[in-house]
Amino acid sequence: MQAAQLPAQDFAHAAEARISRRAYDGTPVPSAELDRLESFCADFRPSPSARVVLLRQAPNDIYKGIVGSYGRVTGAPSALAMVGRFQAPDAQEAVGYTGEAAVLEATRRGLGTCWIGGLFAPERVADLVGLDSDETVSAVCALGNPATMPSAYERTVKVLKRSERPRKPADQIAPGLESWPEWMRRGVQLASIAPSAVNRQPWRFSREGETMTISFVGREAQHSVSKRLDCGIGMLHFEIGARTAGVSGTWECGLDSPDVARFAPE
Repeated sequence: MQAAQLPAQDFAHAAEARISRRAYDGTPVPSAELDRLESFCADFRPSPSARVVLLRQAPNDIYKGIVGSYGRVTGAPSALAMVGRFQAPDAQEAVGYTGEAAVLEATRRGLGTCWIGGLFAPERVADLVGLDSDETVSAVCALGNPATMPSAYERTVKVLKRSERPRKPADQIAPGLESWPEWMRRGVQLASIAPSAVNRQPWRFSREGETMTISFVGREAQHSVSKRLDCGIGMLHFEIGARTAGVSGTWECGLDSPDVARFAPE
């Protein structure tokens, strides 16, 4: 799996600037922007195991709140549906990798986004997308123009993330990082800011000569969102970081857990 001709520098800037937004102003995204994003989703298919479908008009009932309306996405006119072929060995990492590319493309076009893995209605989204018999919806991403001010819920989550689950430093997710080549260090640094379910950052990077392996820690089935999906998001960030240092490569996916994929430079 390879990220084709993605704009590495633009995507790196988007990854650094992006914040998750749950409150939107309700205004529709211009059709021309949706056309461009839809074209990107159609063209970017690095693995046959995953695809992203743009829902131009996303009804509010695709989202579920934590308690009542608490935690619910509000005012998002559109959404991205992350679809995977559930029997494929690389399905979840491919969904994360492919989905995050669409998220960063939306981000660099000035749109707000929010990955949602557990608090959505998969059957409702499946009806809107139209799935093949071997496909499932693994996650969705709210899409639209963010509200001017963060909602109370967003402010609460931001505080909780900082106090209860601070981001792991790059050398914790990649032991020995300080002695690695520059392209590896850049890749890990960008992966360290990648989004993940409840900010758990399950990925770990290990160097094997000139290749890099991404694995997850802990048990796979600890949350409704697959850790392999999280790792797929981290994989894309790593590859973008490596490309900003002039190194391209490919991922060998579907490795036996807890290993997920191995990156080899071209």
